[in-house]
Amino acid sequence: MAIGAARGTDWREADLLVLDFEATSADPRSARPLSVGWVGIGDGRVRAAECGYAVVRHVDPVPAGALAVHGLTPDVVAAGRPPEEVSEELGALLAGRVLVAHHAPLEVALLKGWGLRPHAVLDTLALLRRLDERAGRPRADVTLAGAARRFDVPAARAHHAFGDAWTTALLLLGLVGDLEAERGGVSLDDLLRLGRG
Repeated sequence: MAIGAARGTDWREADLLVLDFEATSADPRSARPLSVGWVGIGDGRVRAAECGYAVVRHVDPVPAGALAVHGLTPDVVAAGRPPEEVSEELGALLAGRVLVAHHAPLEVALLKGWGLRPHAVLDTLALLRRLDERAGRPRADVTLAGAARRFDVPAARAHHAFGDAWTTALLLLGLVGDLEAERGGVSLDDLLRLGRG
């Protein structure tokens, strides 16, 4: 369902795309994409056919600090897919969907670098912080790994674009499930308001 039509309706009627990039740095102003993973969510469930992963061709040296985090070696990124090809695929996947990411500024900046502008963004980190504040846990661990542990989400491989996208998708489903149990229903508007970074 189109975003505009779905905002006031149940969140399950919206199409979501969970995205995670591994990049040359964590600074949205200077980071360049090295790999990207995505997980589609619709009807309140993960859509296995809408999951994917791509290494993005990168010819400049990979900073040592980034290499230590994600393990993408220079030969792996040199053999990756052309950035234009990956950005075209992501543009098609994002059309009419809500972008979901854990700490979304990096994903949004990298997408903008490719000329892609999400229609709406749901940041699971912001959502988690707001829910923790309301529950009196302002200092709770909101890292993706920490949140997965706290909410009994089976975490996939950390600092791997697909693993982090998968973990974020499962975390979102768990968080929304808790909200639904508390409120009886959750609209897309509710999620976008609570998950605004």
